[in-house]
Amino acid sequence: MKTAAGAAMLFAVLTMAGSGQTAAPAADRSFEQFWTDAQKEKRADKSAAAQKRIDWWLDARFGMFIHWNMVSLMGSEISFSRESYDGGLGSSTNLNPRAALTKGSEYEGWLDWMMPSIPKEVYDNLYKSFYPGMFDADKLVAQAKQAGMKYIVQVAKHCDGFCMWDTKFNAYNIMATPFKRDIISEMAKASNKAGIRYGIYYCQRDWWHPDYTLERLPKYNEYMRNQIKELLVANPEISIIWFDAWGWSKEQWETEKMFKMIHEIRPDILTNERAGVPADFSCPEQSIGKYDAERSWESCMTFTGGWAWRGFGTKVLSYEECLRYLVSCACGDGNLLMNVGPLPTGELDPREADRIKRVGQWLEKNGEAIYGTRGGPYLMGNFVGSTRKGKNIYLQVSHWSDNTVTVPNLPVKVLSASLLAGGEVPITRKDGMLVFKVDQKDWDPSMTVIKLTLEAAADGLVPVAVPAN
Repeated sequence: MKTAAGAAMLFAVLTMAGSGQTAAPAADRSFEQFWTDAQKEKRADKSAAAQKRIDWWLDARFGMFIHWNMVSLMGSEISFSRESYDGGLGSSTNLNPRAALTKGSEYEGWLDWMMPSIPKEVYDNLYKSFYPGMFDADKLVAQAKQAGMKYIVQVAKHCDGFCMWDTKFNAYNIMATPFKRDIISEMAKASNKAGIRYGIYYCQRDWWHPDYTLERLPKYNEYMRNQIKELLVANPEISIIWFDAWGWSKEQWETEKMFKMIHEIRPDILTNERAGVPADFSCPEQSIGKYDAERSWESCMTFTGGWAWRGFGTKVLSYEECLRYLVSCACGDGNLLMNVGPLPTGELDPREADRIKRVGQWLEKNGEAIYGTRGGPYLMGNFVGSTRKGKNIYLQVSHWSDNTVTVPNLPVKVLSASLLAGGEVPITRKDGMLVFKVDQKDWDPSMTVIKLTLEAAADGLVPVAVPAN
């Protein structure tokens, strides 16, 4: 330390030592910031490091959620179709959703949703018959990539406690099945090879583990931390941990201790808000989030109303509806995490595979209007909304009135308009509105994108509602 800066640093260290203070290790200081960030809602209130960490996720816009384990053998809901289960910390969120317990309560609708009900002793032994012989991680990841999805989040452990990886901390896992292959590891490696980010869903609730009780919760939390550490160490590809426990406190889950362990292994990890702190993003479930450019968010949606595969007799969402989910999320400045429930064979339901493939085909032509964009300034309404990037605004239109779409004028001059798929669009200005007319032969029957080129950047424009067309 022969430089002036070095001497100053040495003086500071000696001064702290003389006063009984010690300099915190860099790793500890780094975690302090990580933990502080995790407790803040808005992106702008977080550190520069936290804002940069989530950039790739904000640009991605579209991901695949995978709810799958041995319950697919029954064509019933994952975890919740288990007829009876223990545990619950005294919380109503873990009540057995049977008629006697749910009549007149907020859980009354669960009966239809979780059917067919599976007796506990049957559910807990399904793993002995689980052999997804057609599972191919490379193929499944390729389907996600073809769909235009930029990341995958897969159930590693749901509320039923079954683990889809080779864990050393319980015997109720994939290696105890006839299949005997670590599905999480195979998917993580396949995702990395394909250039797609990979994340795990880990439910803190556990209706199988004997320590999941109020009295033994600290012991259970240690088990949970051990499993998450095991997953992160074995799978360096993991970029997201998607927790799932509504309304539980950071004290109950010992979240600070858990996040410190996670940060030591993977300081660039992203986490959602279901571990007692706001963390990196919110995840509205089975509903499209409202426009919010301050808080990062991601809607998780299903094709059938259920998370696990529910059989071929269950209606599947249309391609058009799936596309509108994606567009609505992007226009609201959020992401779409679209759930698939693989068959017992390990393959995607062909109907769900068809829907996401067609979304991917739309994105091949129109991805510029989705990836790397921010929502607004036109708020989604009547299937007219917009995204923005640089000096461009992308109108997303699926509803027309006399071959036209009308939106409020902007404080920035619109220089030109064109169809993203090709072709100029004439602009008419009238009574403070912009009117774009597109011949019906040039419409995309599912969603047409009109690209507006502005005189200046669109980033600072105030969001504005679109009147009914």
